[in-house]
Formats: sequence, structure tokens, C-alpha cells
Amino acid sequence: MAIESLYWKEELARIAKSIRPTSKPKRWSERAVCVVERDVMIGFFIVRRMVELHKVSSKISKMQLDLFCAPVAKNVTKMNRFTLDENYDWNGERAERKSVAYICNQCIHAYISFVDRGPDRNWSNLLVASDYDRNNVIWRVPFKTISPLFEAVSNDWPVSREMIYEAKLADYKVTTD
Repeated sequence: MAIESLYWKEELARIAKSIRPTSKPKRWSERAVCVVERDVMIGFFIVRRMVELHKVSSKISKMQLDLFCAPVAKNVTKMNRFTLDENYDWNGERAERKSVAYICNQCIHAYISFVDRGPDRNWSNLLVASDYDRNNVIWRVPFKTISPLFEAVSNDWPVSREMIYEAKLADYKVTTD
């Protein structure tokens, strides 16, 4: 089914704007945290949907994002998944580059997700680990990476599409510009 991407991209642009740093961030509240976490997770779903339906150019799906990961320190379970300081070795955190699809999947299959604020009270990081990765690493995705990604996707309108049948895939490989 082909969808009209305009409405999805409008929502993504709204989310991008809502998580941008401001000079006077709103006061912390449980509701604010939940709304931001929800919007970011939905945002990554929208990104994945736009990529899968080829409603953005191939440059979006080929993007590599600068992320950080901290290795697991002990087995993460449903009973302890929110004790992030104990479960992960934050001193061992390292920078990595991952594809847009990879981080979208981390969010869509999140076993752990948490948003935090920096000293200036602006949203600073999304911490996320999928059910698959939870006992390997947790990912720290800076909001300064998320907002520009959401903006790029919401403003990307492909003007051409090429479809080449690949027997190995038993399907078409699609590229958009």
C-alpha cells in the first residue's frame, strides 16, 4: 500500500521542533518525560516507515549516525532493567557509527528506553537497548543527533525512483534520489 507521506512527515517535523534545545526549557514533569519519550519512539518508527516505503531519498537510508554504547555489566532482566548505573559500564562507553535502520530497530524493539536532560534542562540523550541488545550494550543517542535526523527525513522529497529486479532477493532493489 502506498501512503501519502506528507502527514507522517508533518508529525516528524513537529517532533523534531519539540525536542530542539530552547533558551527556556519547560520545567521537569513526569508527563513531559513520557511525552518526549513517546514522541521520539514514534519519530523513529516514522523514519523507518518512510525508508521502507521509499518516501525519502536513498541518502537517508545510507546515513550513519554518531552514537555511543556502554557494555553490559550484569545480566539485564525485567526486575532490574531500570538500574542503568549498575547494569552498564558507563566508564567503558565508546563512540560508534550505526545506520539509521539499526537505531530505528533499537527503538522499535526497545526493552529499555529512557530520556534524560542536561544541566541546561534541555533534552540531552535517549538511552535505548532492544530486547536483542540488552545484555550486550545500551545505546546513548544524543538529541543533537535525533532532531537533525527527524528534520532531514521530514524535508526529504525524492524526485526519482529506480527499481531493479534482483533474482537473489526475489524482489526489486529500489533507489531514490
